[in-house]
Amino acid sequence: MYHKLKLLIVALLFASCTEFFNTNPDNIINVEDYVSTNDEMYKGFLGILTRMQRAGDHAIFLTDTRGDFLEITPNAPVELQDIYNYNPTDGNPYADPTCYYAVVIACNDYLHKMAQYREKVGNSMDEKTQTNFNCLISSTIRIKVWAYYTLGRIYGKAVWFDDPLEELVNLDNTEIFTWYDNMDDLVAKCIELIENGLVIYQGEVIPSDLEMNWVAWLDAENQNVDEYGYWNYLVPTHLLLKSELLSWRGQEGDWLWIRDNILAHLYDLHMEFSGFYHACNIPLTGNYYSIFYTEDVGYSYHQVAAIMYDYENDQTNRLVDYFCPAYPASYYLRPSAYALSKYIEEDIRGLTQRLTVDVINGDTCLTKYYYHRGAYLRSRIFEIMPSIVLQRGHDYHFLLAEAENHLGNWMQAECILNQGLTNKFPYSTSLPADWSSYYTTWFGDNGGYGDVGIVGCVRGANHVLPMPDDPGYNLSEQERIKIYDLALADEYLLEYTGEGKSYSYLVKMAERYGKDGSIVADRICPKYPLARQAEIRAGIEAGGYWVDWDLRGDNE
Repeated sequence: MYHKLKLLIVALLFASCTEFFNTNPDNIINVEDYVSTNDEMYKGFLGILTRMQRAGDHAIFLTDTRGDFLEITPNAPVELQDIYNYNPTDGNPYADPTCYYAVVIACNDYLHKMAQYREKVGNSMDEKTQTNFNCLISSTIRIKVWAYYTLGRIYGKAVWFDDPLEELVNLDNTEIFTWYDNMDDLVAKCIELIENGLVIYQGEVIPSDLEMNWVAWLDAENQNVDEYGYWNYLVPTHLLLKSELLSWRGQEGDWLWIRDNILAHLYDLHMEFSGFYHACNIPLTGNYYSIFYTEDVGYSYHQVAAIMYDYENDQTNRLVDYFCPAYPASYYLRPSAYALSKYIEEDIRGLTQRLTVDVINGDTCLTKYYYHRGAYLRSRIFEIMPSIVLQRGHDYHFLLAEAENHLGNWMQAECILNQGLTNKFPYSTSLPADWSSYYTTWFGDNGGYGDVGIVGCVRGANHVLPMPDDPGYNLSEQERIKIYDLALADEYLLEYTGEGKSYSYLVKMAERYGKDGSIVADRICPKYPLARQAEIRAGIEAGGYWVDWDLRGDNE
């Protein structure tokens, strides 16, 4: 039997720089030769971004429904109910991974055409164009890695290919396709690409950590960051993407890389913004969540990367439609009573403080994308088109706490997770000898907010963790590390609601600790009716925390 990748060749949009969100299907680049001039280097790249837009909400509806926070409403389609209820997913349209493979195909095709163009122009490319060329290649590498990493976090496997595809291809062709049937191998492949970069022309390696200066290209004369600054948030950053991958692999050197590079990055940001605000120290107030409810995502200092949309140019996602209970939205998903019960009254994310959830027309709903304490972001609900955040300031702190934990620095890990350095060392600007000197910028001097921790910034409940200097402490180091890891997972569930990330973090813990599905089941099952919990638990503990989709056709 011929099993074929059921994907069509991506038609990249021929949009001008000011028409990024224009989806007019008549404006299509010639597939045969769409990179033939310098200008088309940029326009071709925008086609990749449109494929990311189409994939943006997929993980949210596929994984947050299987997590602890969301539950279905009576309006939900049967297919979405099946995802929620852990019913078989193969063939379910919500479980279809095509949108991510479309991103991969777009990346491969773009890289192929860019290589052809580079060969064509040879050494005649001017310095500025070559710089931008390299940055576009680097950005494409990161997007491709992001697509595969996302596939892995959802499905636990993926089929890898680097060739451009212009027709349906037999998946049994091992010269083109490599099957990675477990997350470990897939992560290793992603790390290989992000660390090694790509050779495009005459043996020169283009690394994956170059950042395109979109403002300089879009507005070379004025360099207007206020107008064009959001473009610099369109591609996942190298630091967080590589850190996420290394945290899945979890070798000692990986934790050192994460800790040292994140600390250095935050230090640089703190120095850059000293006297104004600390760019990655979390503020004491709920202002941090303005990245969701103000529509100024690209300008918030806590924003790192996001998929952005423009309703006026027909770029849409389904977030408001699925979460909002007011007409004309469909209202398919709402917060579960179990999940809401985990927030203490003071927590700004809970139903009392109403910063991310609220009651609208008598219905409890997740509001972080479209509604803020009594007001919609726009007067016409259907025009609200929120960005889908891929990376944000909290990610630095979670990854840093996770790395410090695995490096044996339990005090640092507990401090970052709970109340932060400002509260751990009040009225101080010095630290114990075993703390990195980079942490000294976290105290909030020179007008900064200071670091109040992941829990502290939302006024949440502290995680009570065993500490080696506690009286009668008798845990092994591995036992302590696991307890801290699971506390991070619990806070991840509270923090990343409706973002398509919290469930996969829980799965990472299950994989890390012996493929232990009970880690997932213990936190997920309580939201279901008691009569269903045993069945769902049995499926999860049997390895059913991955979403199943049979690309091979083995189930036919």
